[in-house]
Amino acid sequence: MTSNLTPEQVIATLSVIGKDIDEATSEISRLDEAAVRARAAYKVDYARAFLGTEGSMDIRKYTADLQTQDSFLAHELADQEHRAGLTQIRALRDRLEVGRSISVLVRLEWGQA
Repeated sequence: MTSNLTPEQVIATLSVIGKDIDEATSEISRLDEAAVRARAAYKVDYARAFLGTEGSMDIRKYTADLQTQDSFLAHELADQEHRAGLTQIRALRDRLEVGRSISVLVRLEWGQA
């Protein structure tokens, strides 16, 4: 099963995965900030639209919803990108764990050879 892999190949693969985790972690920081900024922009846009509209509460609310649909979408998409980044980090960590398990098997195979 693992006999096609050398210990050096396993180490190289684990190193690449570790580097990918570091890069994804840095990207999460950027995505988190973008999500926070998008949420804040949406809230301000909504408040301005709501307060700038005449009529009943329902009319003001639905008018604000319509007027801020673009900033709401930007806010939702920023949140989605952040969640996708977190999912990517989890997947990379899973790959790292699989790689560590393979590393043990490779060491055992090489020790028996």
